[in-house]
Amino acid sequence: MFIQTYPLDDPALMKFTPGEPVLPIGNAPIDEAEASEISPLARRLLRIDGIEGVALSLDHVTLRRADGNEWYILKPAVLGAIMEHYGSGEPVLADAVTVKILNLLDDRIRPAIEAYGGEVLFKKFADSTLTLELIGGGGAQKRDMMTNIISHHVREIEAVTWVGEAPQAEIPDWVFNGDDEPPKGPEAEAVMQLLDEKVNPAVAAHGGRITLIDVTDHVAYVRMEGGCQGCSASAMTLQQGVQNAILTEVPSIQGVVDVTDHSQGADPFFS
Repeated sequence: MFIQTYPLDDPALMKFTPGEPVLPIGNAPIDEAEASEISPLARRLLRIDGIEGVALSLDHVTLRRADGNEWYILKPAVLGAIMEHYGSGEPVLADAVTVKILNLLDDRIRPAIEAYGGEVLFKKFADSTLTLELIGGGGAQKRDMMTNIISHHVREIEAVTWVGEAPQAEIPDWVFNGDDEPPKGPEAEAVMQLLDEKVNPAVAAHGGRITLIDVTDHVAYVRMEGGCQGCSASAMTLQQGVQNAILTEVPSIQGVVDVTDHSQGADPFFS
């Protein structure tokens, strides 16, 4: 993509022409106030420190810099953001639900997946179904984790579908080879407190217990014990109960993964 830039009479403004359509043919130009609400492209550009306004036209984007900033410093970040947007598959304009989805992908999903060398691409949101593509790292387990996170935070989504070949399941070896020491760190302590005070008293009534195995990269790995191990309702307990509680009460946690061997049942942990 070759992006051309044009300074304007007002030194605080600069026009960027990406060589790709910005707005659909026949669409009226969109001012800064409206663009910040309905345009994922504008919202991406507004995340750049020093950019305080974005307006859209048919074939170009006009940016306004904040006082005390210079275009020669801002331009590399702006050019990178425009190229990143057009490579992401995201629309230039979107409804409120789609904007909510894209913000969730940017703020919580992509940072976690990029840590594993992967990439998540938005394809479309239609008929209450979100279509995404996972490229590279992460594994099927993490893809399922993302589905659960998205469904939890965006209630308008009824289904999440993935295009491309499903990656193979992956759970880090250290989850199974760790020692008996309890997990450490602020996130782990917050999750364990939640399990002890709110979750386990509830599942104890059914002879079960949820144990935190570890927290890494903002993912909580849990094991279901006692009556929960091998129980036919364990998936529902995890997804609708334990996972929702952890994601709500510990916002920095981005996913919950069950590492239980459900093929082996045991007597209830709580008598």
